[in-house]
Amino acid sequence: MDWWALVLVVIIGVCLGLFSGLMENPPGEVGLPEYKHYGFPLVWRITQTDAPDKFSFFELFVDCLFWIAIVSVIALISKKLAKD
Repeated sequence: MDWWALVLVVIIGVCLGLFSGLMENPPGEVGLPEYKHYGFPLVWRITQTDAPDKFSFFELFVDCLFWIAIVSVIALISKKLAKD
């Protein structure tokens, strides 16, 4: 990969990690209805009906790394297919 592709992969991965904070990720069958969980694959934002949002920055960092890895795999596969 060249320099610009790597920068683009990191930017897209971080944007997808932040965008995952808008998608609800319920904890499963058991949960309190006043809590809403957001983030994928890890929950990094929790909202409550009567309190401000809670953020977990380590989980956000891991989510961004996850999405950077996914985007880099897609970029490598598309680059290989474009050469053939």
